[in-house]
Amino acid sequence: MEYRYHPIIESLKISEDGSEILMNGSPVTISSDHPEHMRNPRKLVRFGKKNVNVIRLVCEAWHGISPTGEHAARRVDEEKGDHYSNLFWGKKGMTLSSAKGVVQPTLKMTPEVYANVMKRSKKESIRAILKELDISENRFYQYRKKHVEKDK
Repeated sequence: MEYRYHPIIESLKISEDGSEILMNGSPVTISSDHPEHMRNPRKLVRFGKKNVNVIRLVCEAWHGISPTGEHAARRVDEEKGDHYSNLFWGKKGMTLSSAKGVVQPTLKMTPEVYANVMKRSKKESIRAILKELDISENRFYQYRKKHVEKDK
């Protein structure tokens, strides 16, 4: 296992996955905390009165200090742990794991799609057709208001 020195804190050595942290050659106690608002528990190290995340220490030792105060240590994949190759400096806020639940935009309306929907609407409801095509009703009616009714 490889170790690197922390760029700011003297004599602090951090392993590549944060499993071992040494201060002046002796191991530092790594505690675990699981706040209610977080999905996964986090590992912390206490320096005096300050708690510091282990992933922050690993990221600082292996990737350098964060570019700005708006950046935090983030995991690329939550399942792969705290190895430095799985960490990066990302903006605070949305992460890749929280973006997985975001609904992607539905199919855009085009003149061909609109014509197809109007043709099929003579035999079935517009709502059913849009649901089948995975197009939101709002998008359909906004398209009609902007492009079709304007042309009349």
